[in-house]
Order: sequence, then C-alpha cells, then structure tokens
Amino acid sequence: MNNGLTAQSDFDISSSYLPYENKILLHLANNADKPMRVRNNWGGGTSGSHVQFLLKDKAGKEITVYTAVFLEGVDYQRFVDIDPHSSKTIKYPLRALTPSGRDLSDVHTVEARCFISYFIPEKNIYDRFHKILSINTKLDLMIGPGYDSHAQNVIVFLSHTSNHEISVRNPSSAIKFELMNQQGVKFATRSYPFIIKDVGVPPVIKIAPKSHVRLDYGFSLFSAGNLLSFSSGGRESPFLSIL
Repeated sequence: MNNGLTAQSDFDISSSYLPYENKILLHLANNADKPMRVRNNWGGGTSGSHVQFLLKDKAGKEITVYTAVFLEGVDYQRFVDIDPHSSKTIKYPLRALTPSGRDLSDVHTVEARCFISYFIPEKNIYDRFHKILSINTKLDLMIGPGYDSHAQNVIVFLSHTSNHEISVRNPSSAIKFELMNQQGVKFATRSYPFIIKDVGVPPVIKIAPKSHVRLDYGFSLFSAGNLLSFSSGGRESPFLSIL
C-alpha cells in the first residue's frame, strides 16, 4: 500500500474547495505513461476505492462521517478511467455530506480519508493508495477556478468568507499559469496580476464580507489550443497554477 509519501507514485490525489459553490473537489491524478483505471467500491465492504469525509466544527469536534465513492456523474460507475499524465476531478456538494439538522456554517474543516484501488492494464500493475487530506472550508480568502466557454476566458474567483471587508494588494499578488500540450508536457509559464474585466489591474481590490470578486484571463493571453486545468490555490500561497 502507498501512504501518499512517494513523489514518483503512479497515482496521487489532492483536494480543493469552491466556497462560492460549497463544493469539495478531489483531483485524481495518473502520473504514469499508460491509461489507469480506479476501481470503485462495490456492494459494500472496503476493498474498492472510496473516501470517508469527517466533518468537524470550529472546535474540531466531529459532526458526522460520510462515505462516498468516486463518481463523474449522478449514476454509479464501477471504474474511473484516467488518461496518461492526466487527472479527473470529482465534486462533492458539502450540503450532501452535512446532516439535514446542521447548517453549512457549522462545518469548519473536513478530513478526507481516501482509499484507492487502481490498476494499469498495459503495465500489469495493481496497487492500493491511502492518503488523508485536510480541507479548510472557512478560510478568510479562498481561490477557486472557473471557465467561461462562451467568452473563452479562464476565470478565477477570490471568495471572502468573513464578516469584515478585506483588501488584496495588486499587483504584488499574482497568479501563475503553466501551459501544457496535448501530451501533458509543460512548455511555458506565465504570471499575471489580478485582472478584473472592464476594470484592469487596480492597485487594491476590496472584497465585501461573504462575497467574491471575479478575475478574467482571456485565451489570447495564452497560446491557442493548449489544455488548461486548475491545480491549487489558497490564502497562504497567492499563486494558482494552471496545468
């Protein structure tokens, strides 16, 4: 079993949180050069892939435990197929994980205990992977990705969750984009300040309590035809990589 400490593992899993949608995102990554299949848990038991969400309040006290599998849609699927050097993102609405008698504001942190069973048919590799992820749902400032297919813009949301106005200095804050080709090979890196559509690059961005600001980055800033997907972001690290 892999405990998630080996950097060169064929498989890895990471998390992020979309505060404006109240959704937990788990990113399943295939680091191998061959297709991978993640086998979901089936018919009870714990031999297949599943995740246990431990929801905790402000004091760190457990609210509930919710067990789920990895589904790309609403229907159950036995396997999740991941292309070489690629990833699949699975979304979990926080409301669906929270007991009906509790409010979403009661949830401050989520511990995701991930148990993965995967195999790579072309390499005849079968393995298991275990990793515990800590997800903070109550950061003062959170960063989340989006995409406007009509305008062909990459979108970044700066979401503010506290009860006081917050100011973000610009352009000392920045976002780093990493561009990859169809084979998943990085060929360029770009860094830009926080850009607001029809406004530009203001020296200070003020975000009202419990609201968000949308940043837009047109594809004209990047080379056409490249695959872009978000990896991570947060209050402590203002740089958001796009892979």
